[in-house]
Amino acid sequence: MAIPAEKFERAPKRAVDIETLRRPSLTYWQDVWNRLKQNKLAMAGLFMIILLVAMAIAGPFMQPYTYYEQDLGDGKNISPSGGHWFGTDELGRDVFVRTWYGARISLTIGVVAALIDLIIGVIYGGISGYRGGRTDEVMMRIVDVLWGLPYLLVVILLLVVMGPGVLTIIIALTATGWLNMARLVRGQVLQLKEQEYVMASQTLGASTDWLMSKHLIPNTLGPIIVMLTFTVPNAIFAEAFLSFLGLGVQAPVASWGTMINDALVVVLSDEWWRLFFPAFFLSLTLLAFNALGDGLRDALDPKMRK
Repeated sequence: MAIPAEKFERAPKRAVDIETLRRPSLTYWQDVWNRLKQNKLAMAGLFMIILLVAMAIAGPFMQPYTYYEQDLGDGKNISPSGGHWFGTDELGRDVFVRTWYGARISLTIGVVAALIDLIIGVIYGGISGYRGGRTDEVMMRIVDVLWGLPYLLVVILLLVVMGPGVLTIIIALTATGWLNMARLVRGQVLQLKEQEYVMASQTLGASTDWLMSKHLIPNTLGPIIVMLTFTVPNAIFAEAFLSFLGLGVQAPVASWGTMINDALVVVLSDEWWRLFFPAFFLSLTLLAFNALGDGLRDALDPKMRK
């Protein structure tokens, strides 16, 4: 039976726009950046990290002193002033220059140790997760053995063999520091290698190197980046802790840990600036990296995508 024409109604012109996209097309990383920008605490952390790095580079040149230059006369224990912005210590050394030189040491050790952990952990965890079976079992047992080694014992043994210094600290931090990254990457690869696109590539004859570099590792970048942002402050704190105990960098080289250790004797005196500035910037650095890490964790979470 024919339907009469009056039963039909012409659709309005605006209905043509129903199929248009209501949201601009964004790549995954553009979407991550947009969500990260909405996190004010994470952006504040990122800004503080950039500022701290800039001051670590330029700070020692902003005063006409060196980190080791001493003034045993009238230059000892001067409070913050126009000539010495952060004051001086018991040997007449400028605390401002030493603070930012110490920032160089701490940030360099933290970033280098984190990058070494990244490289070793990604390679080791990726191979273990992809190979599976007996290979994975043997490699994970090695990780378990290394995990059980006392951290301070490893550091002390390395210091005895190699002597204290920046290189020794980096080696000590990375000797077992890559274990968390390896476990994370292994778990991610174990999940991803069962996905259909990976199995399809294997069927088409893709090599292991191709699968790792094009499919598996790129799809684990989110958790890897988050882990990296938490590894850096952990390494910075570990360096400060070791230097505080006298196991890290040695005098006259400045680091936040050694400066805090030297200033402990004046906690009950009026020379507050010697302890305040290195402790403040150490705490600020740790807070900034952790705030950025929390923001990246939320931004990289697919469940948070709207």
